[in-house]
Amino acid sequence: MEFQQVLKSRRSVRAFSDDPVSDETVAALIEAATWAPSPLHLQPWSFVVVRGGEAKAKIKALCEQAKQAVIAADGPDWVKKYGFDFLDQAPVLIVVFSNPNKGGLGGYFNQPLGALQGSSAAVQNLMLAAAEQGLGSLWLTFFDPEALAAALGAPEGLEVAGVIPLGVPAGEVKAPPRKAPKVFSEAYGQE
Repeated sequence: MEFQQVLKSRRSVRAFSDDPVSDETVAALIEAATWAPSPLHLQPWSFVVVRGGEAKAKIKALCEQAKQAVIAADGPDWVKKYGFDFLDQAPVLIVVFSNPNKGGLGGYFNQPLGALQGSSAAVQNLMLAAAEQGLGSLWLTFFDPEALAAALGAPEGLEVAGVIPLGVPAGEVKAPPRKAPKVFSEAYGQE
């Protein structure tokens, strides 16, 4: 598949078939993730592969808790209808962690997010590699990241960059409309 086709075929999938995803495929996707750029090439990411059981149930419960927090705070109405059944359907969840101590030199000049930015690039690589393999994915962040890190036994200080459900999409997933980018010349706001 050509790169532009991969970019345009990636979708946020929330319904998965029961087709399995092999360990070899997961390993290849994680390898693709590790080719992402990172500050000083510190590679701040780490991964937890979840296939079911107690870990998957904990993730779903934390997502439901986050949903209830949004509802209790009078958040947007659409949240009330948002479900997390796709977490049960996806044969694999990959939790991507970020080590803020591997953020490069940004701490010296008010750029403290280098590690999270590098880990986010790893998430993007993983999702594009999944699209190339015909797999659907979703960059899920609908949870309390500190609670999720603790629930999965992560060392203190690691941050969660996202949970990536992976699998064969159940049906066609349409692309959402693209908005025209804001592009300025030489300075923000200049045409």
